[in-house]
Amino acid sequence: LQLINYLRRLKISNADQLNLEIFRKFLKFIDNFKYSKNTIIRKYSSFLNFFKFLEENGYMEKNLSQHIIVPKKDRKIFSIMSKDEVISLINSVVPENDMGKRDKAIIEIIYATGARVSEVENIKIADIDFSKNEIKVIGKGNKERMVYLNRKAINCLDGYLDIRKHFLQFRGEINKKSDYLFLNKNGGRLSSRSIRKIIKKYLKKAGINKNITPHSIRHSFASHLLQEGAGIREIQELLGHEDISTTQIYAHLNIKKLKEDYKNFHPRAK
Repeated sequence: LQLINYLRRLKISNADQLNLEIFRKFLKFIDNFKYSKNTIIRKYSSFLNFFKFLEENGYMEKNLSQHIIVPKKDRKIFSIMSKDEVISLINSVVPENDMGKRDKAIIEIIYATGARVSEVENIKIADIDFSKNEIKVIGKGNKERMVYLNRKAINCLDGYLDIRKHFLQFRGEINKKSDYLFLNKNGGRLSSRSIRKIIKKYLKKAGINKNITPHSIRHSFASHLLQEGAGIREIQELLGHEDISTTQIYAHLNIKKLKEDYKNFHPRAK
């Protein structure tokens, strides 16, 4: 509609009168509105599809569509925790009571597996293969994948499972049953929202004041694996990414870190 109104003001009523010069002037005109990047991408996509329609149906002889390049979305920059920060976060959880043992197991499992908070929420006891130290999780699009537990995560999980029945007690009697691994104080499934609140609580306790979200533990898992030499394809499988390009963002982040380390530590870089 914006393009149509612009052409009307120029008294252009026929699509074939529209040429590249006029269209470029129109693009310069809409620049004045200071649209967001996402709005610009949406508009360019609409123009591209509109011109393709006109060309394919014989309303326009000029191939204007080939001159339209839809801008790419900016890559989202993830917040990554250093290895020391992850250790500080985990150490901030003191497993001296039932809640502490549960919370420590949650954080250890997220860092050990790279699972999303929503995936951890839905883990059931039956999903854990104790003989192979692996867990089946349900990711985006209901896709199953296996994630793996390290020794520290297994120890924390064992400690939590020893007292898990306490979360099912009511007035001293065990009268509830839940298949889910992580439970709230009422014996029900611990929600994603609650898991996020738990992690935020310990981030604050650990004194980690960077722009860190609970999802940053997953990003840190992938980044630290890459730093230790794991391949992109292997990390893609562990994270459950359908497209390798989603995983490659971690490679870009680590190149940036590599450059920073070079500047900080090479004796002749300063």
